[in-house]
Amino acid sequence: MQAASLINGGNLISPTFLPRSRDEAKSIARTVVKEKTSADMRYLFNWNGTKGSGRNAQVAGFNVGGKTGTADKVINGRYASDINFNAFVAGFPMDKPKYIVLTIVDAPRTGENGGRTAASTAAPMIKEIISRAGALLGVQPQFGKDGSFILADY
Repeated sequence: MQAASLINGGNLISPTFLPRSRDEAKSIARTVVKEKTSADMRYLFNWNGTKGSGRNAQVAGFNVGGKTGTADKVINGRYASDINFNAFVAGFPMDKPKYIVLTIVDAPRTGENGGRTAASTAAPMIKEIISRAGALLGVQPQFGKDGSFILADY
């Protein structure tokens, strides 16, 4: 919920499964981050999703951005150098973020290419979720810099 505030213009809006209008959401919104800070975070999420550790979450046409987090797990009061706790929070589409997804992987044994970091474990999970749910949510994929190109496969 607070992660959404980082990329939605800085507004904290309580989530719900019930439908509500944009006006209803605005009426309960509380500003928790400056709009400029939110714009900077959108830029960073977008950059990380295309050039950084979030590249493994990218879904063609959906412009996924986000932030990975890899931590050594604490076992018996000590950091374990061989066991991780990974997370990835993503928003999409980053030009106008509408959805946010969070994945958490506790003590992964191996991820893509044998890695144990969030880039190799949690980010690919985001890719799978968005590639399946994006269309169901009505997000129209866009291709090309202005979204005018259509990707076709014959």
